[in-house]
This record gives sequence, structure tokens and C-alpha cells, in this order.
Amino acid sequence: MKVARFWVPALALCAVGCASAPPPQPVPHVKDSEELRTALETATLSTLVVAEPPKVDVQAAASIPIPEHPSIRSAVIYFTTELKSDIQQSLLRSAQYRTLIDRVLDEAKLPKALAYLPVIESAYLQTLTSRAGARGMWQFMPETAREYGLRVDWWVDERADPDLSTRAAAAYLKDLYREFQDWPLALAAYNAGPRRIHQALEETHSSTFWDLLELAAIPRETRGYVPTFFASLIIASDPAGYGFRLSDPVESDVRRVEVEGPLSLRAVAKAAGLDETMLRDLNPMLLRGKVPRGRMTIRVPSAYAEKVARALGSRRGDHILSGGM
Repeated sequence: MKVARFWVPALALCAVGCASAPPPQPVPHVKDSEELRTALETATLSTLVVAEPPKVDVQAAASIPIPEHPSIRSAVIYFTTELKSDIQQSLLRSAQYRTLIDRVLDEAKLPKALAYLPVIESAYLQTLTSRAGARGMWQFMPETAREYGLRVDWWVDERADPDLSTRAAAAYLKDLYREFQDWPLALAAYNAGPRRIHQALEETHSSTFWDLLELAAIPRETRGYVPTFFASLIIASDPAGYGFRLSDPVESDVRRVEVEGPLSLRAVAKAAGLDETMLRDLNPMLLRGKVPRGRMTIRVPSAYAEKVARALGSRRGDHILSGGM
């Protein structure tokens, strides 16, 4: 799988340079999208990628207030120029996971806007690993992943499991919001760690993320991280106006089946008449292509779920067909 190039640093650092001064040609906020569309149609009509009819996600953008700050406008400019192709691919890839993410956020009573956090975290790539060791769609570090119930060891890394990692991310984000009572600060803490944000607030006697940004009191990556998140929301609220397109969420065709290890995915594929490569792609959390000793669930195509359960149940005892994603 092609790995997004320097994904988090490339996105997170893009806004820092203009954090203290307005960009030369600021991009209008969401409310000015009609003016922006007119300007783009005049200057760069040939570069626009417009869906018919265009898909928008106003609900997500409205679920968290978008501040006015030069760094956010700078991030929008960067997204619509140098990173346009990467951001477009990320937005399209998000359709595979939006049904899952939206359901989990709704259950946790969290803002729909958080469904776009993986745009700047991982581009929705399940096996993306940062230089610092963060992994998965939600870029959990091993310690935090374990704290929120994810298994991370030599055999299994559930940070790469879209279902389990999304639930863990929702729980972590909810805890951070309870702690900071402010989404920009909670998101900064998601990136840099809550202790570092508390320390910066105390040392500078600040009360907002934007104060910390202006004072350069937090890591450079974090200073860009929050603005780029808001830039993704601005684009999602009017993708066509910014030269992007969204796709409708794709309904998952995957179910989870409980199996008992030790068991190789090759054996599962052979028993159920499944393609082994497909099965491995559905289960990137199994680092060795094997289910270790004990019971756990694996992801299989919905059409094969009962067949897998029957095939393995006849050989190894009771295997429970679990619910879908």
C-alpha cells in the first residue's frame, strides 16, 4: 500500500508559517463561498473537480464552530494548491469508513466534524505508521491505545482495526473534551498529549489554543494540526467551491466472525473458499497473518460470514457470528 508522504507533519506544519500574519491572498470563510466560486470559475475553471450534483457536509462543519484565524486560511490555501491531490484522495477514501465513524460518533454524542480528523491524521490508511510510532486511521501511540482497550503486541495491533480503533478514538476524544471543555484545546491534546497542553496553559497563563499558537508555546506540529483540521471542515462544507468532491458513504460489506486460535488466515481462506489476499487486507491488525491462541473476531466479507463460521465451527468448536461493523 502506498503510504501518504510525511502525512501528519506535512499537513500539520503547513499553517504555522502564517499563524501570526495574514496570507497574501486569504481564502474566504465558508460564508463567502459564493464569492470564492466566482473567482475560481474566472481564474482556474479547468482545475475544478465538481460532482454532479455536488455533495456537501454542512452538518459536520456546523457541529463544531470554525474560528476565524489566519492559520486556518493558510491551511485552506495549502490544501487547495500543493496538497490538492492528496486531500482529494483522502476525502474519497473516507467514504469507505464514514458510515462506521458517523455511527460511533453519534453513539458517543460527539460532533460529526470529528469524522474528518483522519484527513489530517492518516488519510484513512489503516496501516500508516508515523515516525513517532503512531499507527492506524486514528494514529494511536501504543500506550494510549492500550489505555483505551486496544491490543498492541507482537501478534495483534488493533490500532489497524477500523472498527475497534474508531471506538477507542471516540472514547479518547470524549475524555479530552470533558477535560478541556474546548474543542481546539482537546484536539491539540489529541496530537501533543494532554499533559503538554496543560503545562503550556499554566506556564503562559493562557486560556485558548490560539493564545498558545501565537506564543509558540506548544510544538510546531500541534500549532499547525488544529488549523488544518478546521481547514478540512471548511472544504467539506463546500467541496465544489474549493475544487474538491465528496462521495456518498459506502455501506460496509464486512462482518465480524469470532474464531479461536491459533489459526492462520490461509486456513480460514481455504476452509471458506475465500481469497487469502482479500482476507489479509480486511484484517491488517493480524501482523503475522495468524490469529494467536484464544478467541478473537476477524473481519470477513458479509457473503462469507456464515460459511466461515460453519467451516471453522465444524473443526474447532463453537464459533459465534457477531454483528457487522
